[in-house]
Amino acid sequence: MPRYTLASRATGTLVGERLAHEAGQSLEFFDVRPYGPGDEPRYVDWNAYRRTGRLYTRLYQAERTAAVHILLDTSASMALGGKLEAARRLAQLLIYAAQGARTQVHLFSGVQSPPAHTGVQRQALARWVDAAAPEKPGVAPDVAITDFVRRAPRAPGAGLAVVISDLFSETPLRSSFAALRARGFDASFLHLVARADLEPEPGLLELLDAEGEARLEVGPDEVRLYREAVRGFVARTREAILGAGFRYLLLTEEPAPEDAGARERALFAALVRAGVLVRR
Repeated sequence: MPRYTLASRATGTLVGERLAHEAGQSLEFFDVRPYGPGDEPRYVDWNAYRRTGRLYTRLYQAERTAAVHILLDTSASMALGGKLEAARRLAQLLIYAAQGARTQVHLFSGVQSPPAHTGVQRQALARWVDAAAPEKPGVAPDVAITDFVRRAPRAPGAGLAVVISDLFSETPLRSSFAALRARGFDASFLHLVARADLEPEPGLLELLDAEGEARLEVGPDEVRLYREAVRGFVARTREAILGAGFRYLLLTEEPAPEDAGARERALFAALVRAGVLVRR
């Protein structure tokens, strides 16, 4: 895990792991250019001088890191099918992967954690995530993301936003995409759904609105139509997020996994395959 970090095209002003493509001081070689007045002699490329008889200055990539903002959905629908517990595990994994970056967790309700920089602060942030409880009424994903952007401090290369949610909403996410881009945020969307969300058992069922507590009895035909609607929703959501230039990963949560270690390894592998985590 220490060999991986969060993928981001955003750059900030804090020294850290992520590299911006500009000249600066770092251990990461970038390019050479002809030696000029004011260049430090210690950066002369003597190998190039021996080959060409001309002086060149070695340039390095400036080490910069983007601030990491984890947007965690704790609405009542996330309490179903083990989604909230899985969301907590994901958030804690990302907190660890974001070492070297200023990291903060924002609940959809608007509550936010203290920022974490050091290892001790990250441990405290992981405990803070553990204490996040389901909230009623829930805040729709597009509203929560747009509100987060509105509250975020204005800075060039604002950072990376990682959204962990089932993304269930009556309104599309287009407005939140525009808000993120306008403020210079890069984003990864971790679309967390329960198996029961995607494939409820056939037969006579009672549907419960976790947000509004309305109940509705449905039969096999309604269940089939529901499945088709959910599959369509997932496909449209994926297409919209990728079309906006952000990362997307669909994660299906099984109830009460017996081997928590195996489940976390599977989550980690999925994050790597989706390009959410990359090698340092």
